[in-house]
Amino acid sequence: MIKNIVTAFDQIATANADQVAYDEMGKHTTYGQLKTAADSLAAWLDQQSLPEHSPVLVFGDHQVEMIASFMAALKTGHSYIPVSSDSALPRIQSILDTGKPSLILAIDPFPSDQLTVTVPVIAKEQLATVIADAQPLTSEHPVSGNDLAYVLFTSGTTGSPKGVEVSHDNLLTFIDWMLGADFNLPQRANYLGQPPYSFDLSNMFLYPALMSGSTVKAIPHAVVENFGQLFTALPKLDLNVFVGTPSFVDMLMLSPAFNEQQMPGLTHFLFCGEELTVKTAKNLHQRFPHAHIFNTYGPTEATVAVSGVEITPEILANSDRLPVGYAKPGIELSIWNGDQQLTTPGQQGEIIIAGDSVAQGYMNNPQKTAQAFFTLNGQHAYRTGDAGILDEDGLLHHKGRMDFQIKLHGFRIELDEVRASLEKSPLIKQAVALPKYNRDGKVAHLIAAVIPKETTDSENDRTQKIRESLKDLIMPYMMPTQFVYRESFPMSANGKIAVKQMIKEVNQ
Repeated sequence: MIKNIVTAFDQIATANADQVAYDEMGKHTTYGQLKTAADSLAAWLDQQSLPEHSPVLVFGDHQVEMIASFMAALKTGHSYIPVSSDSALPRIQSILDTGKPSLILAIDPFPSDQLTVTVPVIAKEQLATVIADAQPLTSEHPVSGNDLAYVLFTSGTTGSPKGVEVSHDNLLTFIDWMLGADFNLPQRANYLGQPPYSFDLSNMFLYPALMSGSTVKAIPHAVVENFGQLFTALPKLDLNVFVGTPSFVDMLMLSPAFNEQQMPGLTHFLFCGEELTVKTAKNLHQRFPHAHIFNTYGPTEATVAVSGVEITPEILANSDRLPVGYAKPGIELSIWNGDQQLTTPGQQGEIIIAGDSVAQGYMNNPQKTAQAFFTLNGQHAYRTGDAGILDEDGLLHHKGRMDFQIKLHGFRIELDEVRASLEKSPLIKQAVALPKYNRDGKVAHLIAAVIPKETTDSENDRTQKIRESLKDLIMPYMMPTQFVYRESFPMSANGKIAVKQMIKEVNQ
């Protein structure tokens, strides 16, 4: 059981000094080198007279300097704000205005000339000099307990992004759970490091790897965007643990080489961030028949994930939509209708999370904090805005966003349920259900945005065949009246399908 993240990292790095901690497309950094870099940067940070516990913004992609910066901040009692270098300028400015960092560590060039910046920006060249100086860290005052570990800004698809304040102990309980018996992850494993550090899913590979003497196999954003590079690189990484979104694994399954024969060491798949469909899980099980596939659930506001379950062949055979798991230790899940808790198993309502994983709130935003966070049975609790049910065994079933539920012709319809039904068609690779609103703001009809299986049919013939294939798979009132065909879907910075963006586009 880990007591302090910084202390545990130092012990592991010292005991495994020659082990590769970080592999960035062939650029190797050992645990000893990573600790030396983090200590040197931490010693320098201590000399900068930064306000106590003030956040440090870290700007970059998947470079090892990002990890050294995170650890240096934690070692000196500071939280860190990870920001991806491909972020839009308005997003960066909003993060600066809300997060109020005392310093910016720019591993990639920071666009200071296009922003209002009032704090020092340390460029990569200066950072490299500081790290190369290899100063020992003499002062010991790491983050601990309720000190903030990181502030992670939500994707901001509606309004300004909110800065979620995650404490050291929030993160610690997540790490302990990930490294425990529920997942039984292999020791000294190679973890796929693809999600950006601005997406909390990245903590599902980063900290379990660092806290177990394992290796992160980092894939920069540019490689993810280049299918040729990605598909060539992947089988050579000798991966053991996959961490990512279902959308990303769907992308990887476009490569014939993504299978157990070519990647025999890949034994664990951990999913979070969006719904894992039966279709994706079945395809993955066919590719990796001996692998363990885990579905997890949790919002950023509850430290990555709070529930998990292994998707067995039995679950696959008996599910229309896959469950998202049992609550982790220290978490209580409940279902609510407004301010009333629903106690009968199987009743649908809003998922409420209470316990030791729930974040402190939104940084410098007391109004939004008061709307979403409250105290339940003496525990910190969070209103997720997600619809779900708990069955008699305490297994959680996610039913989509409550704001993705619409009313059409008198029927209440979940857009995620329509999408799941559409993807049962053997002619559809991926689908998204989009409501089309009339002038009165009411839903007039449903549009299906579809990535089809390869076909030479005309659009009319293709649509007719898809409708025929869905005849016994989807309720008539849920059948979209319009089908549009796409080669790909837009993705958010976090690797999720940008559904809200697509809804906005079809209603412009």
